[in-house]
This record gives sequence, C-alpha cells and structure tokens, in this order.
Amino acid sequence: MNRRLRNALKGLTAPDDDRRRRAMEPFVRETFQMFIRYLYRYLGNEVECEDVLEDVYGDIWEKPDRLRDVENERQLLRTVYLYYMRKRLREVYRRMNRHLYLSQNDLTNLTAPELGTLDTMSQSELKQALGRALGRLKARERRAIELWLDGMSVRAIANELKTTVGAVKMLKFRTILKLKKMMSEYCHDQ
Repeated sequence: MNRRLRNALKGLTAPDDDRRRRAMEPFVRETFQMFIRYLYRYLGNEVECEDVLEDVYGDIWEKPDRLRDVENERQLLRTVYLYYMRKRLREVYRRMNRHLYLSQNDLTNLTAPELGTLDTMSQSELKQALGRALGRLKARERRAIELWLDGMSVRAIANELKTTVGAVKMLKFRTILKLKKMMSEYCHDQ
C-alpha cells in the first residue's frame, strides 16, 4: 500500500472532522480505479458502478471505523466489499433484475466474482512483477517488447533491430506468450 493511501486511511479514521475531510479526497483518488474495476466485474455497467461507488464513499465517510486496521490493498478491498459495498450491490442487483425471481436466501448468498492475483495487485506490485518477467527474457526479446510498449510500429522495430517485419511479428508474438506464461506462474506462486 502506498504512503498516500496509508495516510488517507489514518486521516479518515481520525476523530477530527477537518482532518477527515482533508483525507477523503486523497482516499478517493487512490482507491477509485481499484474499486471501480471490482464493481465493473460484478455489475458490467459503468454508470451503475459510479452510483454504487458514490454511495460507498458516503458510507465510508459516515462510518470509517472498519478501515482502522487495514494493512494492505487486498485487505482494504475485502473490508470495503464486506462492510460497505455488498448491501449496495444487492440493491442494484434487485433493481436491475426485478423481473427474475431469486429467493431471499439466494440474494443473501450473492457474492462478487472471485478476483485473481493480477486483479488484486497494486500498480506498483504489477510493475515489479512485469519488470522481473522482462528481466528473464533474452536481450533481443526484451528490446522488441520495450520498443513495442513505447508505441513503435512493427516496421520501426524491424529497422531498429535490423531484421524483417515478419521476424519482428513472430518475435513479439512468442515473447508475449512467454510473458503470459511467466505471469501465470507468478500468480500460481502467490
């Protein structure tokens, strides 16, 4: 968890209203993408996600005590889901699917889809894992992928590497497959 988010969480749980008010904006800025991505997996509708998230932030403002012992982003996501999001998601689900019959028991047990390791990683953790995977590639493969990530065309990469366009396409394809395999191994190790 980065320092800004940690400080925002401390500020949100402080007894002083002014400090809480100052901490809310950085908290929203640091968590919005993480929460919206999670909600979108569940709802599939961006407008509904933003509405639910607005209500969730309001609930967090009113009762921030549950966030007092949060130590990492995964725990934050789990805590926010269990104590702030779940009720809102059930309301939206009922409204969106009122023509479907679900027993009260089914609605009670309604849970969001499980997130994989890559979905719950912070951007910095993801960059570190990808950096380690890139470090394990051969120099030519790494150079081709870095140029491609910088936005260069296949033809420009071929000129840079002094090879053909077809060879660069094949190199890029095989290297991406290698990276996918390395990242999936990383996920299984976690």
